[in-house]
Amino acid sequence: MFTIDFINLNENRFKSLDFQTFSGIFDLMFEYRHKLFDDEYFNSKKPYIQRVYEIIEGHIPYFWLFYKVQSREILGFCYFYDIIPAKRHIHSVSATICLKKSARGLPALICAKKLISEAFNTLNISKIKAECFEDNLYMPNFLTKLGFRREAILKSETIVQNQPKNLEIWSIFNPEFSKNQ
Repeated sequence: MFTIDFINLNENRFKSLDFQTFSGIFDLMFEYRHKLFDDEYFNSKKPYIQRVYEIIEGHIPYFWLFYKVQSREILGFCYFYDIIPAKRHIHSVSATICLKKSARGLPALICAKKLISEAFNTLNISKIKAECFEDNLYMPNFLTKLGFRREAILKSETIVQNQPKNLEIWSIFNPEFSKNQ
């Protein structure tokens, strides 16, 4: 078994990405594009490489890369969006996570738990939300193991490959924030 860790992709790290690292992110976004983007964004006239670049740049400083510790191979990414600020903390964020099939399982679970802990403790986030398609077989199980609970199913919330898709909304609350309320 291998070990997965993550690194925050801040502006300086983003500017200094090597080709292999960017290519790893690009390949993942391209492979899972039908799950990451709705048809309107996916069918944009912009070159796909430009859209990937804009997604990364637009989510810094809330973009993390998952990598295999032994080889530094990019195994996935996570980014936060729809950030709702509060007075001294971030009330909630929505998260997108994408992992290679080879990275799924216990190593990814351990690493994702570390990232959630960092989000709660360092970024002072009170709630993290995640969305997945209702027919996704992997993500609900993964989210449950991380401590997320399903909140809702949004009927025909998005369009993928010209078909309406239901979205499940999952969330996890910061235990420290809950204690202080």
